[in-house]
Amino acid sequence: MPALKNPRHERYAQLIVEGLANGEPKTYSQNYVDAGYRARDRDRNHRSAQASSSRLLSRVIHRVRELQAEAAKNAVESAEKMAQELNEIQHEARADKAHAAAVSAVLGKAKVLNITVEKHEIINAEGQHVIRDSNDLALGLLADVGLSDPDDDAKQRALDAYDVMIAKLERIRDEALGFAPQQH
Repeated sequence: MPALKNPRHERYAQLIVEGLANGEPKTYSQNYVDAGYRARDRDRNHRSAQASSSRLLSRVIHRVRELQAEAAKNAVESAEKMAQELNEIQHEARADKAHAAAVSAVLGKAKVLNITVEKHEIINAEGQHVIRDSNDLALGLLADVGLSDPDDDAKQRALDAYDVMIAKLERIRDEALGFAPQQH
């Protein structure tokens, strides 16, 4: 249904829906006055506005319901819509060389789309995660991304990447805690 022909009728319907949407609904008689109508009597109870707004509501109720349905439809977030937004963020982040934001967008998209990544961990007999040395660390890091039998070069590059990640995390921590970067 298109907007109502009478602009004050349309405004009245919109005011009702706006009040409901923002959690602060006004009385129908207040919406009636705000839409540009005048109460015939000037008593403090605005009884004529109450009666008139009630009659007007019966004429515009279908439009009110239509506006409510439209607002509800626009409020619904779908996994597809969120994934598309995350795709846009990911592309912008990559273009800006903001790799952390790009990775975050990819992970957010995976979560929205309910895509899980199998994680491999090195555990002891009690089920506790164990890293005995840098070789175990490299194996665990590469296993997390699906490389189960890496060569020595891949393990070294994984450890180098781990060192870079730790340095970045430490900078994030220091900034969050308000520590100034050290001057060398």
